[in-house]
Amino acid sequence: MLLSIIVPVYQVEKYLKTCIKSMLDCHGFSYEIILVVKTSCDKSEYIANDIQREHCDRVRIVNQDGDGLSNARNVGLRYAIGDYVAFFDSDDYIDATAFSNLMKSLESRMPVDAVISDYYIVGNSDKISQVDTIEGEELICDNGYLEVFLKKRRNYWNAWQYVLRRNFLLENKLLFLEGTYSEDIEFATGVILTAKRFAFYGKPYYYYRIGREGSLANKVTLKHVVDLMNMLSISIRRILKADFLYNDILINKLSLQYILSFVMIYDVDMEDKNKSKEYIVKNKKMYLSMKHIGILKRILLKVGIAPSAYVLNIIRSVRRLVLKMH
Repeated sequence: MLLSIIVPVYQVEKYLKTCIKSMLDCHGFSYEIILVVKTSCDKSEYIANDIQREHCDRVRIVNQDGDGLSNARNVGLRYAIGDYVAFFDSDDYIDATAFSNLMKSLESRMPVDAVISDYYIVGNSDKISQVDTIEGEELICDNGYLEVFLKKRRNYWNAWQYVLRRNFLLENKLLFLEGTYSEDIEFATGVILTAKRFAFYGKPYYYYRIGREGSLANKVTLKHVVDLMNMLSISIRRILKADFLYNDILINKLSLQYILSFVMIYDVDMEDKNKSKEYIVKNKKMYLSMKHIGILKRILLKVGIAPSAYVLNIIRSVRRLVLKMH
């Protein structure tokens, strides 16, 4: 079994060596690392080429043919030859031993369409916290566990928490929507609704950096708000059309994300604040009409965007202090 690890590379010179080295320390299974490079104004491209020359047996470089994270991931998938693929971000890193153990376990349990794992969150001061929602440290191959996972996990959509069967993605045309932010939401919802065989891994291997200085993700624009609203709406409409056992759980997760998005009105530039608020309000009717959402969410929706955003901003500020992040 071969795994293709797809890593977009753009403006990450400070983190790229750590990221790729953590993958090159994997052992006990076959893998290729595909670096999808877009020319940037730092030394990322030079570092990627240097790594490829040193590890030409395991590292390939392909050039990105468009813009954005989604395009880079889709390009990497087009070049991948592995039985499975993983989409890792170039400013994060992994625990090679834990990941190797997962892949060796998966090799003996094939075929599985989607493996979902717990992960670590790394703050600015390297303070690490764990997202701990999956029981034990062994691979759980049980579709029935999906309900347990979805009820525990607030966010099921970060693409890097999945290992996915490549042909499953290709056969079901599960690609990342390009030219948009928050694309992971639509992509992961498609995976959850479409996959027939799930597995779950409770030993975290992925270290996700949040709030890093210089990250483009820290700059929130009106487009971020609009795209998030659109990805949530597209995903909810897809869920409502699907014959899926846990529709109500997924809708509750996406409805919560909609409510949490209210705080984004504090992040956009002042001239876009009212436009952001208007776009969020425009989507509120759809959420209020849903029978699946809980009482607390319904109350927050009725209270209004501005008061709820004020409370959420206070909560976020406290959380950032605790995690020592921006």
